[in-house]
Amino acid sequence: MTETPEPGEIDLDNITLTGSLIAVSDHLRTVAGPVTRELNRREADALLRSYLEPGCFPEAVRRLSMRHLLVLVGAEESGRRSGALALLSRMSLAEGTITVLSPAASAGELLSGTEYEPGRAYLLHDWIVASTDRTELVNLARKLAELGSYLVVTRSGAPSQAVEVEHPWSAPEPGELFDLCLSTFDLRAGLSPEALARARALALTLPTPAEVVRLAARLARGGEPDGEEVAAWFDTKPPMREVLAVAALAFAHRLAEPAFDRQLARLEQLCHEIGRRPVTGPLIGAESGLVGFRAAHQRGRVLAELAGRYGFSLWQPLREWVLSLPGQGPAVQVRAAQGVALLAGHSPKEVRQELIEVWARGSAAERVAAANVLSYMCADDTLAPEALRLALGWAADPGDVRATTAAVALGGGLAVRYPADSARLLRRLEAAGGPAAAVAGQSLELLLRDPPRR
Repeated sequence: MTETPEPGEIDLDNITLTGSLIAVSDHLRTVAGPVTRELNRREADALLRSYLEPGCFPEAVRRLSMRHLLVLVGAEESGRRSGALALLSRMSLAEGTITVLSPAASAGELLSGTEYEPGRAYLLHDWIVASTDRTELVNLARKLAELGSYLVVTRSGAPSQAVEVEHPWSAPEPGELFDLCLSTFDLRAGLSPEALARARALALTLPTPAEVVRLAARLARGGEPDGEEVAAWFDTKPPMREVLAVAALAFAHRLAEPAFDRQLARLEQLCHEIGRRPVTGPLIGAESGLVGFRAAHQRGRVLAELAGRYGFSLWQPLREWVLSLPGQGPAVQVRAAQGVALLAGHSPKEVRQELIEVWARGSAAERVAAANVLSYMCADDTLAPEALRLALGWAADPGDVRATTAAVALGGGLAVRYPADSARLLRRLEAAGGPAAAVAGQSLELLLRDPPRR
């Protein structure tokens, strides 16, 4: 159960809270920059270095060249962003720079509120307020054609009635993509035929083109595919107390050893499993008094294995335990938020409904935890638009307690990835009054004091 929230109880003037939010944002700046920006040709070419055109690509080139607007519609992580860049690179343009637009723009804003320059390329990836209004989209296509400019939009879902400007998208065949990467990264000479065969077999099981490319890149650096040792450990069917230890660590990575032991003991009680965790093991290590995974990638892989292998008997108590973590102090809360953000990459619907939304309506500590989840989601290009979509929904009603959660998030990681959208929404919340106004003003002050850097 969560505490009954008190209006306005989040105070960003609190030194500890402000320092925590700044630390989360600073961490994000080291791994990501603004989504809305100018993408130069060199950057685009680097992103397309190992690009394989799927079967739907030639028809997409023909339709974009005719219409000047194309909405690529398909599953998430099917290579739509790279496909959009590749399509724009095929067009005849006055210059090679691509302007990346906000995924929060409505069709009306794209039509009437966006200034397009002649002969330019524009990209809008993961459109979160997607419109299927045929008239608006067709009029936008006409406007772009008059300017000789091109816009490619990507969105999830199925094609709509706006068939003139929409195009179904699909991922390239993973084996062919892996073979292309072998040539691109010049791997054949450096690996044995057996190692190549094992890696290609693994590539065929990977769900997204990006993971296939990352697999090949790791091989190019002389590394082994990340996560194999995690799956192998779970294959041994370890005792439940050891499973609970790595599960707890996924939400409390690099916590001081006494604090970690206390949190693990709480989880064990919920699961009716009493036992002492191993001091070290294949996945767990201790360094400088902190308990953590032996390799950084193991945290995400453990969450993936837990989501794929275990059901209600583990996840029901684990979920209850995770929900309680924001009340265990700032150090635990921040680590729990990062773990929940990682889990969102594997179970997005469940995480949103059963963890993030619960925290967003909860106590001050829980709402800050929900805001930190959104900030950490912004480190992932696929999850960042979903974080923005959630904040937009929470901010829609300034009287909703979740609006205060949105106000915190919009001053954190979202301000790094979507600075203009964040500033606009914060100004609106500040002007609307209500519980979120003071928090929005404080977040806006933080955003303007330390603007996002490229």
